[in-house]
Amino acid sequence: MKIVIGPDGEQYPVTPAVEQFLQSLDHRSLTTLVIELASYSPEAMRSLELQATPDDSLVLHQLLANIDTALAGLDLDFHDPFYDHEADDGIQAVEDIIDELDRHLDTGAHQVVRQALVYLLTQFGDLGQSADDADALVGVAEQACTLFSRAVEDHPDPVGLAQWLVGFRAEYGGWPSLTLDAVAVAFTKQAWAAYREGVAALGGGGATADPYRSEVDRMLLELADHDGDVDGAVALLSGTDRPYYGEVVKRLQAAGRKPEVLDWLDLAVVNGSVDFTWRAGHSIITAEDAISAYLDGGRTEAALAVPRKLLSRDLSVNAYQLLCEVAQKCGCLEEQRDWAFEQATNRAPSTGGAHLIELHLADGDTERAWEAADAFGAGPTWTRLVDASEDMFPLRAARLCLTQAQSQLTTPDSKAYPAIVSWLKKARSLYDKAGHRPELDLEISRLREVYGRRPALMAEMSRARFSA
Repeated sequence: MKIVIGPDGEQYPVTPAVEQFLQSLDHRSLTTLVIELASYSPEAMRSLELQATPDDSLVLHQLLANIDTALAGLDLDFHDPFYDHEADDGIQAVEDIIDELDRHLDTGAHQVVRQALVYLLTQFGDLGQSADDADALVGVAEQACTLFSRAVEDHPDPVGLAQWLVGFRAEYGGWPSLTLDAVAVAFTKQAWAAYREGVAALGGGGATADPYRSEVDRMLLELADHDGDVDGAVALLSGTDRPYYGEVVKRLQAAGRKPEVLDWLDLAVVNGSVDFTWRAGHSIITAEDAISAYLDGGRTEAALAVPRKLLSRDLSVNAYQLLCEVAQKCGCLEEQRDWAFEQATNRAPSTGGAHLIELHLADGDTERAWEAADAFGAGPTWTRLVDASEDMFPLRAARLCLTQAQSQLTTPDSKAYPAIVSWLKKARSLYDKAGHRPELDLEISRLREVYGRRPALMAEMSRARFSA
């Protein structure tokens, strides 16, 4: 059985009875049926007209009017005191327009779709310069740019397209983000020459170049990448006070220029531009990439220095685990582990035991984690320590839960009572596991006596079956 997929993505089966019916119709009856069905939907009628006349100006006029209507329904003013971010902001209507253009493009209506998209992208650009919450349009703007990339294939005037693209990007400063890659498929030799000439006329480049703040410099960078001009790209990416190390190294690695990669990595490390992946950006080289490059270059000490510097900064478990991973490869795991714990121990008297506890727990050493807690306090890691101690040290964990609950009860706060009682429940479970339940029962009796005038707390404890 054949399946027809509708505009909403719904699948509609074409039954044998329908196929037999259509095959039985003569030409005139079939024509009448198609026109009748097309009349049920304005989009269907437009699709029919475009398949008959792909450059139909009347259909283009209708599409532009629909774009105006959809854009007029946008609500992007978050300065409005009644602006509701959860309410329908009209973006779905714009997305519906783009979806319709996508379907028309599938039927070969490239010219009309191109013209409609040029109009829509221009309107997006104007909104980006005036609307308070234009960022809400990023998703639909990206869809429009992607669709435009398909629509420009076999463009009848590649030179005109190139000149329009330069002007569009210069006027709107990169929003919507219509890049060279999106339209290069339509460029001829003459179009490339026109594009280069247009970009050159805008200036840009030089000692203060910044491709991520200047659209002109970004266009120059795209051209350098297209031409394989690594030196030109590096010059554009290193013109600011804080070079875009990540982008520079990526291009040098792709070009196989390993010595220069290591030189730039050294600069990035010195300037604090090597970090974890989630902190990485154009200016940041990921720690994993830096380590890999250093190891490939035979510079083990530099590879180890990357996670050591990160660990010195925040004593995080991620930095510690990364250090251990690199040290394992370099054959110095025990030495680096000792160094890491020395760092955490030296800081514990001033910062507390939290970091040291976390590192011990990351190693699975719960006993040493408790030693750190006893010496420097558990701090915010107490819940992690309790969870890790349920089997090996249930009594210690129970007493820590109880201590935390007691400390929170010194100040009346009814909103905190559910959490406090949940800690008491956890303590009860651990005391039971350790076989020391009477110790908790005595403390519960004391708490009821001391805080008996707090009805909200007493009610919460009663619900948890902490009887008097």
